[in-house]
Order: sequence, then C-alpha cells, then structure tokens
Amino acid sequence: MSSYDLAVIGAGPGGYVAAIKASQLGAKVLLIERGDVGGVCLNRGCIPTKSMIASAHALAAVRAAGEYGISVPAGPAAIDMRKVQQRKEAIVEKLRSGILQLIKGRGIEIAKGTASLAAKGSVNVDGVLHEAKNILIATGSTWMELPGIKIDGRLIVTTDEALSWDEVPARLLIVGGGVIGCEFACMMRDFGSKVTIVEATPSILPPVEGAISRLLARTMKAQGTDILTGTTVKSAQVEGNEVHALLSTGNELVVDKLLVAVGRRPLTAGLHLESCGVELTERGAIKVDKNFCTSVAGIYAIGDVIGQPMLAHAASAEGISAVEGIFGNGAKSEVFDPEMVPSPIFTSPEIGCVGLTSEELKRRGSEFLTGRFPYAACGKALCDGDTDGQAIVHTDMEGKILGVHIIGRDATLLIPEAALAVRKGMTARELEETIHAHPTLSEIMAEAAADVYGMAIHKVSRDR
Repeated sequence: MSSYDLAVIGAGPGGYVAAIKASQLGAKVLLIERGDVGGVCLNRGCIPTKSMIASAHALAAVRAAGEYGISVPAGPAAIDMRKVQQRKEAIVEKLRSGILQLIKGRGIEIAKGTASLAAKGSVNVDGVLHEAKNILIATGSTWMELPGIKIDGRLIVTTDEALSWDEVPARLLIVGGGVIGCEFACMMRDFGSKVTIVEATPSILPPVEGAISRLLARTMKAQGTDILTGTTVKSAQVEGNEVHALLSTGNELVVDKLLVAVGRRPLTAGLHLESCGVELTERGAIKVDKNFCTSVAGIYAIGDVIGQPMLAHAASAEGISAVEGIFGNGAKSEVFDPEMVPSPIFTSPEIGCVGLTSEELKRRGSEFLTGRFPYAACGKALCDGDTDGQAIVHTDMEGKILGVHIIGRDATLLIPEAALAVRKGMTARELEETIHAHPTLSEIMAEAAADVYGMAIHKVSRDR
C-alpha cells in the first residue's frame, strides 16, 4: 500500500493547485481524478465558455465594423459553429496538457479512478487503497435538478451539452438567470439565437448589486433577449424536435432547445463520508472550519464541495490556504475571506464585483457612502464605442472601501484593482489619489472613488 503526506481527491482548479502547492512545500502528494485534469472549469465550464464567448464577441465586432469606419464585404456575417468548437477544443487541450506537465514536473503521482474514504488516513481508488496522513476533498459540484424538467441531453440540456452544439438553435429557452444563464444568453444571442430567460427571483442576477443587475437586464432586453423574472417553468415536454415549456404564468413557450442553468450543488455522492464521520451542512456541503478542516482531523475540503462561493479562483485560493496550514510550518497566508473574492461575469456588457452590495449593507443595518461614475464620461470608453456601464463604490462612513461593482467593457479586468483595495482596507481617497493612466478605462475607478465625497472631476452632478 502506497503512503503519502497528502491525497487530493479531485484535480479541478482547487485540487491540482493544492497538490502543486503541497509539493512545493515538500510533501509527497497523490492526486486522484476520475475524469480529465482541470475539472469542470477547464473541460466543461469556465474555459470552453469563454472561448465561445470570444467567438461571439468577434462576430459582434464584425457586425459593428461600419460604426468604426470599416467596410466589410456585402452580406451578413455568419458563424461556423464547427470551427468554433474546434477552436474551443484546441484551447482546452492545450491548457489540459500544460496542467499535466506542471503536475508531473512536481513529481506528483496521479491515480485515475473514483475515490472514496475507506477510513481516516486511507483512500480507496477503484479498489486500491492508498494511505495518506492528510486527505483533501476537492470534488467540486454538479448540476441541480428541477421538478418537471427531465434533462435528455438532446433538446433539454445543461451547459455540458450546450458547449458542444455545432448548430445554433433558432429559439432557446434558458431556465435560470444568474451568472451562467446570463452569460449563455448573451453569447447565444450574438450567435443568432432568439433567447428567452426565465428567472424565479425578481432580479436577473440575484447576488449582484441591484443597480448593476437592472442595467444588465435593460441592456439585454434592448439587444433582443426576452427576460421573464418572477417566473418559473412548471413543466417541459419534448414533442418531436421542439420543447413545450409551461410557465407559472400559464403561458406556454415553444422552443428548439431548453437550457437548464439553475445552479450547482456540492458533489459528495460516492465519497462515503459517513465512514469517517465527516459532517455536512444543511445544504449538503461539507462542513469546514476556517482552516478548511472537516469535522474529522486530517481530512480537509475546499472548493464547490464546501459551498459558496462556487468560483474556480476561490477554490484555488482555498486550496493554497489549506495546504499552507498543513505543511507551511506556521507560514500561512491570511485567513480566507469569501467577501474578498472578486466575481467576473462575462455578459455583454461585462460585470466585475467584489465585496458587499448596497442590499447586503442595508440588511446589516450599516451606514455607508456610495460613489458612481458612468462609462459615458470616460474618454477611452467613447473611443472604444462602449459607453454603456458604470462603476459603483461603497464605503463606510470613514471612507473605507467595502464593495466595488462595475458593469461595462473590460469590467472583469478592472475588478482586480478593487479586490486589492477591499482586501487591504484602502479608502476611497487612497484609490482616488492613485494616478490612473490616461486614456484608460481604469480612470473610471478613480472617478467613482472621488464621487464618494462628491469630488469626481468629470461628473457634472451626483447620481444618487
């Protein structure tokens, strides 16, 4: 029986990063994965989605070329989904190969198969036992199911299947707004699909700053997407090559494809957690402490399997933090704080968020100040031809930045600066006084921070 300092179950962005960090700290590591390294993020999530979104953006840019003084051949621009798929697969394969090289280069052993906990300090991989002083569970998440909607993988699908479409559905119904639903809606709309989103809550992006969510909804509607909030799908039936969806309003929608995007749940099935006494939360996530230790000493968990935030970069950060706590000889990064995890959303326009929203601050009874600055007042945004959007900065009454929320071009690139400001407890004045290069979109950050005090240079009046 092989023996290791650490056995990691799951080679997604949490698991493989944790394995590499542990090896850097001198640990002998076993990495267990039943599928491909990179997990859902690389193979069926973040990367393939963004590859296809890049194709959608390129198509939209060609269609808008005339606005920039560029003449294109007569006739409408068209998408070749087979080539889109080929490009996506090539990107995924290149990244997957790179991760494998990193793993092997660190001397990490890989066990291909399905893992379960045999006992404390022992992992079973398809009948083969491996001893490990420490076990890290990073099995991720899987799709939630909805009553009345049976996924058949052909007409009623999840993004797992939608990411392999080689034809654009003429009519697409997306059940569930949120990050995944909205990203796919924007992408498929650019590809030429007539998209309808049905979302049960009043907001198209429930966890996002309300003003940002409302602006996205207005923009998406103006671009041709139908959005039905406060609505659910009671049932969906396949009839021939169509899907008939009955809504809670009593109306029926007939579409070519139905995409279920209602969120994900922690994946713990088959781990045999009960054999070691590992406890779960009421929502079915593995319960951990601030060091990511479960209810059983020596068994840890990170990533989607412990619940929110279900983000790849959060899982990576959790993995590093957990491993530093185990093997770092006292040298450990700061305690992981989920409120400081930035969230990039690749809709059209993009969204970037970090920290607290105004809705959360109000629920907590906190007094706060807010600064705003529109893209339309930024020279670079005008040059780019993308003036829809704004940045919002929330601070406490002393000016300490509590949250930043951006919608607009390259919002996902602007949000890391805000994440650093929140993490380091910077004030809006410190952010404002940091010189931002001109002409860049980053100037929006400085102006929004200045607006907290009513001192934005390029804003005529305060918009509160």
